[in-house]
Amino acid sequence: MRIVQADLRRPQEILDHPGTRALLDFSKPVALLLVATLHFIPDEDDPYGIMARLRDALAPGSHLALTHASADGIPDVVAKVVEVYKKTSAPGTPRTAEQVRALFGDFELLEPGLVWAPLWRPEQPVTPEEAVRIWFYAGVGRKP
Repeated sequence: MRIVQADLRRPQEILDHPGTRALLDFSKPVALLLVATLHFIPDEDDPYGIMARLRDALAPGSHLALTHASADGIPDVVAKVVEVYKKTSAPGTPRTAEQVRALFGDFELLEPGLVWAPLWRPEQPVTPEEAVRIWFYAGVGRKP
């Protein structure tokens, strides 16, 4: 196991880091997990450019698992959370389903697609009303 301390806003440093290179062979499929992280990257830091660089480094057959906060379902609650995070060193930027989908680029979303996190292959039935209370989208994509 390796741990690389780096800043996601500088993806090339992560990709080129000796610890990363010692652990991962980017000529073969790998999985990239970005769970509850990208909503801490504000638009001015170009999360779409960051994701493009990371996706481009992955071999065909690689997977990208991503979760992201959104105000699509319960905007009043998310607005309060965003307000709290504005007082921290990591303010949040919730994004719409369309904006989150764009982070996958040309990766093919696996079933059930981009959905509220509790609806992504649940072990037990979940109603849409229950799922939206989590206010995180989840999806897994595969690089063609």
